Amino acid sequence: MPLKEIFLNIPLRLRFHSAISKRYYCSKPNNILETAEEQPIFKEEELEFLENEDKRNKSKLTPAHRNILFDEKPYNETVAWYHDTVRYKKRMLGRYGIKSVGIPAGFLWPTREEIEERKEYEKIAFPLGVQERLQKIKEKKKKEEEALMARQEKIAVKMRGMKELLANVQQKIIKKQEAEKEAKLMKERKIEEIRHELISKGSLTKDKLQKALLDVEKDEKKKKKAAKKAKAFEKQQKIAEKLTKQQLAETEAEEEDEDEKFKTK
Repeated sequence: MPLKEIFLNIPLRLRFHSAISKRYYCSKPNNILETAEEQPIFKEEELEFLENEDKRNKSKLTPAHRNILFDEKPYNETVAWYHDTVRYKKRMLGRYGIKSVGIPAGFLWPTREEIEERKEYEKIAFPLGVQERLQKIKEKKKKEEEALMARQEKIAVKMRGMKELLANVQQKIIKKQEAEKEAKLMKERKIEEIRHELISKGSLTKDKLQKALLDVEKDEKKKKKAAKKAKAFEKQQKIAEKLTKQQLAETEAEEEDEDEKFKTK
């Protein structure tokens, strides 16, 4: 049987009873006064209950953390042993003011014994006076400035040398480029000369031209090799002359020493 037919077959009395059996109240029935107004009027007890509900700590924080949140002293009474120490009270005084301590602030001043101990410590830790320390600081600063100036001067000298080195390198590059350009021109002239020579003989062919060019390159290589050998030979001669001069100077010095020894005898 469909649900619609089942619902329609239920007696009207049972349906009405189930509808009115559900009641809705804003609070307990005993705490409500009968009145003609739309909003119910609560008793004083109910109002106090609602006020306490509003003041209830819904954040679930501890009292100490809640006090810190509202910028108040965490503990109003001693909970741990260090709450009675001077160090803790100094911290409370600095953070929450004189009211958080509850006693005059004079207890924070150091005693005579503590002052004497502090003086002894300062004598050992800082043996020099203020003027002496200031003088040492000035001397140290002066030395650092002098060292910085010397370093800057060295850098300036090196930079000047670097500029000269760069200029020399640039000159060498220019000379090399000019030499390469000149060699290229000479090679082109040589090729033209060989070509004219072969044309005048009436034997200009590609193979003969390449062979003539190879012969010219071989001759140039031999000349360069001979020039290098001559240069190296000159360098060796200069070194040998220098060594001979040093040896002669050493032998002369030894002879003079021997003469002096002979004279002293």
